Amino acid sequence: MNFFDTDFHCHILPGIDDGASDLDVSLSLIKTQAAQGVKTIIATPHYRKHELSVERFLKRRQTAYESVMSHAYPGMPRILLAAEIALEHNLYELDDIEQLGNAEMNTLLLEFPFTTSYHKWMVEEVEEIAYKTRMQIIIAHIDRYVDIFSESEINEILSIPDAIFQLNLSAFSERKGKKLAKKLIKEEYPILFGTDCHNMTSRKPNFDALAKNMKKYEPHPKVQNLFR
Repeated sequence: MNFFDTDFHCHILPGIDDGASDLDVSLSLIKTQAAQGVKTIIATPHYRKHELSVERFLKRRQTAYESVMSHAYPGMPRILLAAEIALEHNLYELDDIEQLGNAEMNTLLLEFPFTTSYHKWMVEEVEEIAYKTRMQIIIAHIDRYVDIFSESEINEILSIPDAIFQLNLSAFSERKGKKLAKKLIKEEYPILFGTDCHNMTSRKPNFDALAKNMKKYEPHPKVQNLFR
């Protein structure tokens, strides 16, 4: 497993969320990622506590995963399972929240809400989850919050102790996103990258942007530790 060939955030499993609508789309996404140099895909379908129990989600995720693996082919990227967990009040109280993480790397991917303004409880919730689970917290697509949170609010999120911040590769093609990406790189924040791909039209795989924009980049020591 390698920093430069791992997609940490994508929606390639069929029929489980707003990502791949069916198996054909899933396989197209995977083949495109492979052509762009991806060797490991961490599948992160959306999980929302108020919609589904962890048990039911895991069953649906496993079914979707097995449908993909029934069409495995030589050279296909390895697929690991995780989730993009929507941040909600009292999320930390879920007894089985650890099962939503990436077991191999002991990580949890958390997504801040898009439908409300920033509130202190959000960061406090992340800290509660980190304390309870002792897992490495990854904040999903930090670049996407620049349109809904203020700069000071973004900085509060960036101050979460021990967190790692995931950037969507589309950030490099957007003015605000690129500005934030440059800040995180220059100030040596621990960052990971993901395509956040959902389909083959409006949200296609774009992993080739990593090699184009991150030449000579050395991952942060905290990120390097994940790969050990």
